Amino acid sequence: MSELIKFEVKRLPSIKLVGKEIRYNMEAHMKGENQIPAFGDKCFTDEIFSLLEEQTNFIYDSAYVGVMIDWDKGDGDFSYIVGMLMKDGVSVPEGYCYKDIEETDVAIGWIKGKNTADVCSSAHSLTEQAIKENGYKCDKMKWCMELYNCPRFTTPDENGDITLDYYIPINDK
Repeated sequence: MSELIKFEVKRLPSIKLVGKEIRYNMEAHMKGENQIPAFGDKCFTDEIFSLLEEQTNFIYDSAYVGVMIDWDKGDGDFSYIVGMLMKDGVSVPEGYCYKDIEETDVAIGWIKGKNTADVCSSAHSLTEQAIKENGYKCDKMKWCMELYNCPRFTTPDENGDITLDYYIPINDK
């Protein structure tokens, strides 16, 4: 079972999320039609990060991310973007999308566990619980982000655990 091992709040500057996008319905997602793992695998197989990593002067963070975004269109659909966090001025490759993420305070939970499925499936609820316990409020859940930090997420520690960084935008206390 996964656990929250660290919680912090920090200011995230204005950045660009650049990557590949899949859109689908939240209701279908909640009923078990989770397309995200297969989409993420395809992004790795297609080596989508190489065109972004070539733009070294525009990389905000070298970790790969998966970001769920609610576009507020009222249709129950959301986007999941696999990509990287980049600075202004980045060139968006053909076939990629980008989303401006405004400067905001974020809660970051480090979620530790034995396998990817367990860590990823519990990250949101564990981080959201820590947000409430620390007197913060979620910022209308505009987006949430999995940050796959190397080597915490990619290489199990001596106990076989991996750690996912999970971001949720928050409002002040």
